[in-house]
Amino acid sequence: MKSNEKSRRDVLRITGATAGAGVIGGLAGCTGSGGAGGSSDESSGDESSGGESAESGSSQTESSSESVGELNYWGISTTFPSEWTPFTDESGISINGQTAPWRQGQVINNMVRGSAASDYDVVNMDVTITRPVAEQGAIVNMDVESLPLWEETYEEVKTNGPTATDYNGDREWDVDAETGDQWAMTAVQNGDSVGYLPEYIGDPSTVSSYGILFDDEFNGKTSMEAGWATAFTKVANYLKYNNLADISTLDIQIPTEESIDTVMEFMLEQKDDGQFRTFWSGWESAVNLLASGEVWAMGTWEPVVFALRNDQNIDAQYLTPDEGWSLWGEAPWMTTGAVEQGKRDAVRNLVNWMIDGYYGAEMIELRGYLPASARGIQYAEENDGYDAEFHANRHELVRAKLQDERSVYGYNFPDPETFQYVNSQWSRLSG
Repeated sequence: MKSNEKSRRDVLRITGATAGAGVIGGLAGCTGSGGAGGSSDESSGDESSGGESAESGSSQTESSSESVGELNYWGISTTFPSEWTPFTDESGISINGQTAPWRQGQVINNMVRGSAASDYDVVNMDVTITRPVAEQGAIVNMDVESLPLWEETYEEVKTNGPTATDYNGDREWDVDAETGDQWAMTAVQNGDSVGYLPEYIGDPSTVSSYGILFDDEFNGKTSMEAGWATAFTKVANYLKYNNLADISTLDIQIPTEESIDTVMEFMLEQKDDGQFRTFWSGWESAVNLLASGEVWAMGTWEPVVFALRNDQNIDAQYLTPDEGWSLWGEAPWMTTGAVEQGKRDAVRNLVNWMIDGYYGAEMIELRGYLPASARGIQYAEENDGYDAEFHANRHELVRAKLQDERSVYGYNFPDPETFQYVNSQWSRLSG
């Protein structure tokens, strides 16, 4: 049976702070721009749901979840489907959705020192900060392998390193290590690079490097994020793979002060030469800079390009970089508060549902982000309002990003001091 066509919300992104493993102390008030998405509004806001129901077909995780009437959900706005009604129709559980900021330091503090772990049952956030919130007792192990649909998740989801709660060795993530349990399921993921205007930069067949951001030909017409999160990864990879600096992949994934200094020296030289028109912050700013032609190429998030194409009919492209993608993912956590209130099975039911078809189809259609399984492709084929061919192509494209050996998950920081250091150094650029 086909469902009625649903309305589509605009693709949004948000700015925020980043923090990595073990970063707890001294993060209050520290912000940097991240790359997962949502709205630029930092305050929490209600997300209403409604509209037509849809058949999901996912299994109930536990029958006891039926006694739970509502789950309180706090997540990046790009993790929200058009409506939660299909889950409610299937489970009898309503979702009270609140928008979380893409500010990892702020989220960690709210989870560990604030009341988020008791106020919310599910928190959907940056996978790279799973370890610190787990270490501090704010979340509990999801036991993802026992979810009914877990076996159908992509291999990239099953082996997502940053969802592990321990390091294997000094500074390496490894889900399969004896001490590296995987605590969360990656609901959506993607790789970030550069949005550009072919009219000025060149035909996409000839453009394949982050170097367009630093090319003298485009002096004063490029832009970088005001925050350092995905921007650091892109610049560091550019320097490494073009033999412009001696920097290791590990020192990009989990930066040291030395690798931060290497990137900063290069970026300050570029700034002094007038390479950058501006350091942008906020969704509307990124879209408007490219739409007006004030900027021709910028390190940004892929939905910015979606918005330019779909909403303004502008020929914008997203770079497939020789140097690799800046990877990120978002995972729903089960809070300690949910367990204390007897909602463990209800949370697992929701997470299992997020592996299924409706949610997967929504994430591709609204964001272009890879969901946890291929079920969304079949859902798109069987239901109106979705472009099934686009879905299949996006699954293939994003999986290729995640499998690219040059691509890395960035912004993991082993201690508060390193986090503070990169935050203060990057502010020299954008401040």
